[in-house]
Amino acid sequence: MEKLIELYDFISASPALITLMLIVILLLTCFLGKIIFLRFARRLLPLFTNLPDDDLSEGVARKIASIIAVTFVLYIDQILPSFSDEMNTIFKTVCWSLIIINIASLINDGLDVFILRQSKKILHRNNSIKGYIEIAKIIVWIISFILIIALMTKQSPIIIISSFGAIAAVLMFIFQHTLLSFVANILVSNGKILKLYDWIELPSSNISGEVVDIALHNITIRNWDNTISRIPTKDFLTEKYTNWQPMFSSGGRRIKRSFYIDQSSVSFVTDNLFNELKKLPSLHQNIEAILGVPDNAHNVDEWMLNKGVTNLQLFRRYLLNWIKMRGDVRTDMYLVVRTMPPTPNGLPVEIYCFTRSTTWVEYEEVQAEIFEYINASAKYFNLKIYQHPSGGDLANLKLH
Repeated sequence: MEKLIELYDFISASPALITLMLIVILLLTCFLGKIIFLRFARRLLPLFTNLPDDDLSEGVARKIASIIAVTFVLYIDQILPSFSDEMNTIFKTVCWSLIIINIASLINDGLDVFILRQSKKILHRNNSIKGYIEIAKIIVWIISFILIIALMTKQSPIIIISSFGAIAAVLMFIFQHTLLSFVANILVSNGKILKLYDWIELPSSNISGEVVDIALHNITIRNWDNTISRIPTKDFLTEKYTNWQPMFSSGGRRIKRSFYIDQSSVSFVTDNLFNELKKLPSLHQNIEAILGVPDNAHNVDEWMLNKGVTNLQLFRRYLLNWIKMRGDVRTDMYLVVRTMPPTPNGLPVEIYCFTRSTTWVEYEEVQAEIFEYINASAKYFNLKIYQHPSGGDLANLKLH
């Protein structure tokens, strides 16, 4: 008993020894706590995130061990001979600050786990909550900062918060980009104008691809050439961009393309052309039905002459009916074959319709089939597809 008293008096007389002892206890407790909690973290975290993350498990175990170790050192400090009042105040302030920092970091790790868990749910496939989580992280750190200041100044956190009004303008200037990103993230998310996996185009930045991540400050886009682009969230409030996702939702993708007719080949329908078209097996449609000839018309030729039917008009009507019968073009949406104002390159005839296929490959295949058929069938209507003279044309002209 006397030896314990002597040891106690010896320790009391040596603040350096007390400091060394507390440091050893802190490090030893952290080391043992990390080993113990790491095993629990590696088993429990995969149950919440459905994927192994050793870095996350190690970080959580280290922070929990640090909180317990610092708390244990505070308890030991009350049992062992203490420092002077000034040193004891500094020691407790540092310890409680470490506890607050580790708790805040642990809460943010919990928010990361929440993101990983939500990303696995099909329900949230098209909704990004990452921006809100990052805002929550900032709020956690602000609260921690206020609590630490309250510890150092020995004032109520409410008083500290009320004093922030004087430096609000400075904080807004410092965090202006964060505030703009915060507002933009809310408008983008709540407005449902942009979601994960949307196809967007930003012509000003030459970006076209799929949205793969929506964060507070940046939106990540995987371009179709497999490159990655990151655009500031606030730019979506000022820059012009196109979101193609509503097109996929509508179930119809627009074809709006023109072919050019040599204007000199446009003429009235003659008896010979009319009879030749009726004989063609490839044009298995009733021409009278295409033109809308009334049943009481006794002479179709005379009716066409009075109506001024041209071969281009007949071709347009034929194409319209042919496109309707394809089956891969939606007839419940706009379907028009129309002539446009003449140009030096010929008379434009525009095909305006919507395909049932919205995927890029199938859409391009349908579009290619339509215009290939147009180029092949125009000659049967005595129409010429216009193109600029080529070297072959000039060679033939020289021979003649």
